[in-house]
Amino acid sequence: MARLLHISDLHAVARGQLVSGRLDTGHLLHEAITTLCARMDAIGPVDAVLVTGDISDDGSAESYAIAQRELERLGERLLVIPGNHDCRETLRLAFSDLPEIAPRGLIDWVSDIGDTRIVGLDTLIEGQGGGTLRDESRALLSEALTGAGGLQVVVALHHPPLRTGIRFMDAIGLANPDALRDVLDRHGAPVRVLAGHVHGVYHGLLGRHPVVTAPACCSAFAFDRRADAPAGFMTGPTGCGLIDTAPGGVWTELPFEYDEGPFIF
Repeated sequence: MARLLHISDLHAVARGQLVSGRLDTGHLLHEAITTLCARMDAIGPVDAVLVTGDISDDGSAESYAIAQRELERLGERLLVIPGNHDCRETLRLAFSDLPEIAPRGLIDWVSDIGDTRIVGLDTLIEGQGGGTLRDESRALLSEALTGAGGLQVVVALHHPPLRTGIRFMDAIGLANPDALRDVLDRHGAPVRVLAGHVHGVYHGLLGRHPVVTAPACCSAFAFDRRADAPAGFMTGPTGCGLIDTAPGGVWTELPFEYDEGPFIF
């Protein structure tokens, strides 16, 4: 098994900047990591921190330095993939010390932790909100699945292969989810798919494969399926996920802000 903290959508910016002129994501990220550090005894040991994209909002080198410094406070192995707000080459440079980050090309990778194979897929189309799974990524995934043997398999990407009903987010989702499903269906067992992008927790199926998205570190989108629903964000709820990949393991949400209340026996 592997136990992974699943963090997504940090949206870090250069110091002194605000996202959409309102959101101090640097402060919010610092508070989120402080909350996690304080809870690590309760959470228990983890094998890695999986970050499913939008590490930066502005693509600046300073934003990645801020995000990297905060993530390193957790003292855990990092696994990262880009999201639609990221700059691939700036991200690559910032995290070049991670063995999974190739020196060129897409930021796709395969990492084995215990009895679990984790496949990170790069769906970024720079300059666009939506994402796509390219032929190179599909080939890497196919090879990783072929060689997985009896390993549990987790696939991580930024753009989820499902629709939430939030129209302005679904309009910038993964363009070709069927291409992902076709590759996964060749594997003998269901594959867990983890994603970010939608700033909330959504569960679904891609064929027979379970899909779950993580909340964001910085903001949330209202669940509003009306055709004229306003496009915009709320300041919360925020949080991250924790996944145990053992056959009986679960994915659970860890909120960053909540009132614990009295401990009742």
